[in-house]
Amino acid sequence: MDLTKPILITGASGKTGRRAVAATARKGGIVRAFVRRPEAGPELLQAGASEIAIGDLSDPGSLQRALEGVGQVLHICPPMHPQEDKIAMSLIDLASREGVDRFVLYSVLHPLLADVPHHARKLEAERYLVDSGQVYTILQPGRYMQHLAAIWKTVLATGVHSMPFGTNARFSVVDLTDLADATANVLTSPGHEGATYQLAGPEALSQDDMASILTQVLGRPIRAAGKPLDEFRREASAAAMPAERVETMCLMNAHYDAHGLIGNPNVLRWILGREPTRFAEFVKRELPTE
Repeated sequence: MDLTKPILITGASGKTGRRAVAATARKGGIVRAFVRRPEAGPELLQAGASEIAIGDLSDPGSLQRALEGVGQVLHICPPMHPQEDKIAMSLIDLASREGVDRFVLYSVLHPLLADVPHHARKLEAERYLVDSGQVYTILQPGRYMQHLAAIWKTVLATGVHSMPFGTNARFSVVDLTDLADATANVLTSPGHEGATYQLAGPEALSQDDMASILTQVLGRPIRAAGKPLDEFRREASAAAMPAERVETMCLMNAHYDAHGLIGNPNVLRWILGREPTRFAEFVKRELPTE
């Protein structure tokens, strides 16, 4: 692995990509950040990117230009993209033709869930990558702790933690900062070729559990409440979320309501070389408590 070559990170301006760019740069990686909007470039340069490549994931020409001279690719597709499998396949083919040393695919915990469309598309991407002959590493992150940030103001204002699934469904929630650090370690150290890594957090928590932890952290009562899918659908549609994404999220949340999303933290602990962040630690570090 030649760290003098740039590492192309797609989806670099998203919440996952921005942290991956910064963490990889801190580890000494030369990051080429691939973005669709030129105005995203300065922020990523400030975060540690050495280069900015402008283009579109659906445009093979801009992808091929971005791949010139690259040693590795970290492919992070925008969340729940309806063409995610096809975009990944196209990029894998281009990377192979350009002689990229390794392709790192940012997938999802348990992509084998056939009733969750974006999981199934990620599985197709994984299958294609494994069969491509390209040297690869596959990362399978769990549900982010940072999903709490989207409802945090409501939690503080109402004292209610509400997500669109039952309050006893359990998730091995994981800190995005830990995921970025683990991803950077994989990109900048040898020995991860041909690996598929489940990256789950250290606690399997339900909404009830999270509300209990928030009660302790905030020093005032927080209770959990499930949100009916019809209510979620109305709110998402009113916020102008694309209809296909709304329905994909409804299918995902229906599965989560029935099964949760549980993984094992041992691999994340090993890659980090430290204990993964616990939920209470994340809240104290990243969210204002007043």
